[in-house]
Amino acid sequence: MAGFKGYVVSKTLIMDPFGGKMFKIDIVEERENPGLVAASSGESSGLSRDMLEMMQNVFRSIPMLGQMIGGKVPIPRVTLMLTEEEMDELGGKMDVGEYVYVKIQGGKITIEKEQ
Repeated sequence: MAGFKGYVVSKTLIMDPFGGKMFKIDIVEERENPGLVAASSGESSGLSRDMLEMMQNVFRSIPMLGQMIGGKVPIPRVTLMLTEEEMDELGGKMDVGEYVYVKIQGGKITIEKEQ
């Protein structure tokens, strides 16, 4: 079985081409940011690693860059377009910030809310 744990980042009410209400739900997966990577060999590799470490420390001290360099990065994974009836079948509300499990097995994709 494959799958991932994600969370809802947006829920938007939109109109379908026939005037009906639909919900657009975007789910992302958080992944650890690997940070900067130095790819060099030979005599300069030690110097490159040291300089890279110094640069990472400087970037982390700047608020906006610090969040991008270290920590987790949201990766868009699933966008659902559901009618009101389908939303009810899902078990009621699926709100922004709620965690879900997306499972892929045997040709089926299931989405379950975290309990």
